[in-house]
Amino acid sequence: MLNINKIIFKLVPVLYLISLWTIFTTAHIKGYEFLLKQMSHENSFFETVGTISLFIMFLYGIYALYKYKFSKYHRLAIIIFTILAFLAGMEEISWGQQIFHFPSSSYFLEHNIQDETNLHNLMDANLFSSIIYSSIYALLVFIPLLFKLSSYLQKFKFLKYFDINPHIILVVLFASSFQLYFYNDIGVITDMITYFLALALFGYFLKVKKSDIWLKIHFLTILIATAISISSYYIYSFFNMQYEIRESFIELAGLLIFIELIRKEIIIKKKIPKSKINLA
Repeated sequence: MLNINKIIFKLVPVLYLISLWTIFTTAHIKGYEFLLKQMSHENSFFETVGTISLFIMFLYGIYALYKYKFSKYHRLAIIIFTILAFLAGMEEISWGQQIFHFPSSSYFLEHNIQDETNLHNLMDANLFSSIIYSSIYALLVFIPLLFKLSSYLQKFKFLKYFDINPHIILVVLFASSFQLYFYNDIGVITDMITYFLALALFGYFLKVKKSDIWLKIHFLTILIATAISISSYYIYSFFNMQYEIRESFIELAGLLIFIELIRKEIIIKKKIPKSKINLA
């Protein structure tokens, strides 16, 4: 089978470079002031990366359900996440509107903040973003890191599903580095403080746990990305722009987590060494 996780991990540095090049060039090179806007508008590069990640997750879930046998509850979880990936992907393309350009009904024109045929833009943008990013920090950063650091938490079997690859946690932190910073809004300030706390916790994790040089280099890359983002914060917008970059990397991280969860279950089920599993 195609080694999809390794392929995606090889693409991650390329996507990092494209993102940082976009931010740095927009902020500091004359004549490219609209590059970020061009890269982050509807159906542009970053949104496409995220949408593709969701549909790969959906297709991979269907493939895994067909190809492998899972325990009852694990199978149910895979089905749920596969369906959610499909729904999220369809929401991203406004249920085909972005492709086929059919007009929105009067209801969506009246209630949708972007006049599109989707549900997520019916909710207040600030509230929606706060719910999403609070959940991401809790479920994909803080709980996984605390689980790795605490022998007490490791006694709870259900928390094993939060034992996420540290490199994937760093992908989430890379996404979160694209902050408005220094913007006078309680949501932005809270988001920024939470991000710095997450960086500090990961730094502590690196200090007390054995980790290879690549993880340390990856963390250093996130710190560099943070510095570039802070120096360029004034090009960001409260509405969209850099949030499309954040969203694309969160969706990419979600795909990597989903693949690893399936991989771990196959290892446990078949009781075979990781080296024999051609999924990661």
